[in-house]
Amino acid sequence: MLDEGRRMALVDLRDPESYARSHIRGAVNIPCEELMDRLGELPGDRLLVLYCYHGPNSMRAARRLAEMGYETADVYGGILGYQGKYLVYSR
Repeated sequence: MLDEGRRMALVDLRDPESYARSHIRGAVNIPCEELMDRLGELPGDRLLVLYCYHGPNSMRAARRLAEMGYETADVYGGILGYQGKYLVYSR
Protein backbone atom coordinates (compact mmCIF):
# COMPACT_ATOMS: atom_id res chain seq x y z
CA MET A 1 0.00 0.00 0.00
CA LEU A 2 2.90 2.36 0.70
CA ASP A 3 4.32 1.75 -2.78
CA GLU A 4 0.89 2.36 -4.31
CA GLY A 5 0.64 5.77 -2.69
CA ARG A 6 -2.61 4.94 -0.89
CA ARG A 7 -3.77 7.70 1.44
CA MET A 8 -3.23 6.29 4.88
CA ALA A 9 -1.89 7.07 8.30
CA LEU A 10 0.45 4.63 10.02
CA VAL A 11 0.09 4.39 13.79
CA ASP A 12 2.71 2.64 15.92
CA LEU A 13 1.04 1.54 19.15
CA ARG A 14 4.24 0.53 20.96
CA ASP A 15 5.95 2.45 23.73
CA PRO A 16 8.11 5.47 22.77
CA GLU A 17 11.38 3.62 23.42
CA SER A 18 10.47 0.79 21.03
CA TYR A 19 9.34 3.32 18.42
CA ALA A 20 12.66 5.16 18.75
CA ARG A 21 14.58 1.92 18.12
CA SER A 22 12.65 1.03 14.96
CA HIS A 23 9.43 1.92 13.20
CA ILE A 24 7.84 1.99 9.78
CA ARG A 25 8.77 5.21 8.00
CA GLY A 26 6.01 7.79 8.32
CA ALA A 27 4.36 6.23 11.37
CA VAL A 28 3.27 8.32 14.32
CA ASN A 29 3.71 6.91 17.80
CA ILE A 30 0.59 6.72 19.93
CA PRO A 31 1.06 4.08 22.65
CA CYS A 32 -1.85 1.67 22.84
CA GLU A 33 -2.87 2.75 26.33
CA GLU A 34 -3.13 6.39 25.13
CA LEU A 35 -5.05 5.75 21.91
CA MET A 36 -8.58 6.51 23.12
CA ASP A 37 -7.38 9.73 24.79
CA ARG A 38 -5.64 10.86 21.59
CA LEU A 39 -8.35 10.20 19.00
CA GLY A 40 -8.19 13.86 17.99
CA GLU A 41 -4.75 13.20 16.49
CA LEU A 42 -6.09 10.57 14.08
CA PRO A 43 -7.19 11.69 10.62
CA GLY A 44 -10.73 10.63 9.82
CA ASP A 45 -10.35 10.95 6.06
CA ARG A 46 -7.99 8.06 5.34
CA LEU A 47 -7.19 4.48 6.18
CA LEU A 48 -5.57 4.03 9.58
CA VAL A 49 -2.97 1.25 9.53
CA LEU A 50 -2.05 0.23 13.06
CA TYR A 51 0.73 -1.98 14.33
CA CYS A 52 2.15 -3.05 17.65
CA TYR A 53 4.93 -5.43 18.67
CA HIS A 54 3.48 -8.72 17.42
CA GLY A 55 -0.13 -8.06 16.42
CA PRO A 56 -2.86 -8.59 19.04
CA ASN A 57 -2.99 -5.04 20.41
CA SER A 58 -3.19 -3.45 16.96
CA MET A 59 -5.86 -5.95 15.89
CA ARG A 60 -8.04 -5.07 18.90
CA ALA A 61 -7.42 -1.34 18.42
CA ALA A 62 -8.30 -1.57 14.71
CA ARG A 63 -11.58 -3.32 15.54
CA ARG A 64 -12.47 -0.76 18.18
CA LEU A 65 -11.72 2.18 15.88
CA ALA A 66 -13.69 0.53 13.07
CA GLU A 67 -16.68 0.29 15.41
CA MET A 68 -16.32 4.05 15.89
CA GLY A 69 -16.45 4.68 12.14
CA TYR A 70 -12.77 4.77 11.17
CA GLU A 71 -11.46 2.81 8.20
CA THR A 72 -8.77 0.59 9.70
CA ALA A 73 -6.29 -2.17 9.03
CA ASP A 74 -3.52 -3.69 11.07
CA VAL A 75 -0.10 -5.03 10.14
CA TYR A 76 -0.39 -8.79 10.53
CA GLY A 77 2.27 -10.00 12.94
CA GLY A 78 3.11 -6.47 14.08
CA ILE A 79 6.54 -4.95 13.66
CA LEU A 80 8.05 -8.42 14.15
CA GLY A 81 6.23 -9.67 11.07
CA TYR A 82 6.83 -6.63 8.90
CA GLN A 83 9.27 -7.40 6.10
CA GLY A 84 8.90 -4.21 4.06
CA LYS A 85 11.55 -1.81 2.91
CA TYR A 86 10.18 1.08 4.96
CA LEU A 87 11.58 -0.06 8.30
CA VAL A 88 13.68 2.63 10.01
CA TYR A 89 16.27 1.74 12.66
CA SER A 90 17.97 4.21 14.96
CA ARG A 91 21.67 3.82 15.54
